[in-house]
Amino acid sequence: MGKNISKEKMAEYRQASKNHFDEKEIKHMYKLFHKAAPGGKMGKVEFKKYIEDLALFKKVDQNEHFDQLFRGYDRNKDGTIYFTEYLQYHLGIVFSTEELFDIVFSMYDVDGNGYITREELTEVVTNSTRWMGDSDVESKDVQELVNAEVEKIISFVDANRDGQISKEELANAAKKHPELLEKLKNLA
Repeated sequence: MGKNISKEKMAEYRQASKNHFDEKEIKHMYKLFHKAAPGGKMGKVEFKKYIEDLALFKKVDQNEHFDQLFRGYDRNKDGTIYFTEYLQYHLGIVFSTEELFDIVFSMYDVDGNGYITREELTEVVTNSTRWMGDSDVESKDVQELVNAEVEKIISFVDANRDGQISKEELANAAKKHPELLEKLKNLA
């Protein structure tokens, strides 16, 4: 795919972004996406390079694959990110639209079974803490802080007290407390 976007495709992309992004913004994102994925689709290898090239994170292990972020982008869970999914991710993250719920849930639901476990929460928060590079995630103090944050989230959202968070539980908690999705987004 070249750098030019047909009128039809632009209309499709505008619709996918619910007209939150203008043509200039879409063209910019299209260029960034296709720089990382010249073939028009991004697998995990291209995604890793894309994230590394953005240089958002201070501390990244060379074996890191950014799986939790990939899950957030890969809306149809087929192991590939297409430009429309890329747009929808940014729509949810930037504008906190209803897409944000699915993005956040996907980022935390490591095994894709429809539940977020204590272990999955811990893994995602630990990864994000490591990427920010300000803390040694192996230290006892940081692990205690991560575990305390995970326990707060579980106790707040896990309505049936089974030790995991279902989509329904997260949706109900987010309806009552919309700031919850923002917090989870920032922790991921």
